[in-house]
Amino acid sequence: MWRTPLEQTATAALFVGIIMSQIVGEGSAVKVLSQPGQQVTLPCSYNYEDSTHIPQLSVQWRGPNNQLLCHYIKHKAYQNCTRGYTISYSPGSITLTIQHVHMEDFGAHVCTVSKPHEFSDYSMELARMSEYVTSAPKSGGDQSGSTWTLIIFHTLLSVCI
Repeated sequence: MWRTPLEQTATAALFVGIIMSQIVGEGSAVKVLSQPGQQVTLPCSYNYEDSTHIPQLSVQWRGPNNQLLCHYIKHKAYQNCTRGYTISYSPGSITLTIQHVHMEDFGAHVCTVSKPHEFSDYSMELARMSEYVTSAPKSGGDQSGSTWTLIIFHTLLSVCI
């Protein structure tokens, strides 16, 4: 069936990867759609312990080229944003608003939340919204990702057996 042990290992690794992708899912990355010139707000929700006061909190928003867009320090009442960007804080949420989206704004954005003894990064993707509207899929079969994954899984399983 397999010509080399490497082929057998590669097939087994692919099989495990497919199983894990179904168990783990797609992750927690957020995708926000926009067009150039629009105003858009990127969310950043973090774990906020409402029963205890967080005396120190620092948040940084970074853009696609890792450039610092906004920095917020709660305990010093400090806020500094690059022109065209604003930040809004409420307990458990700190959003970045881009006043007029430019082409260089499209891509991955990272919200870094620093609390005492805790440091978390939250990623989101600002993607360009298509100008075209697509129609709903025609009836005649479910072609969802889960269905195709199941077909591939079944095929690999039959090859392995």
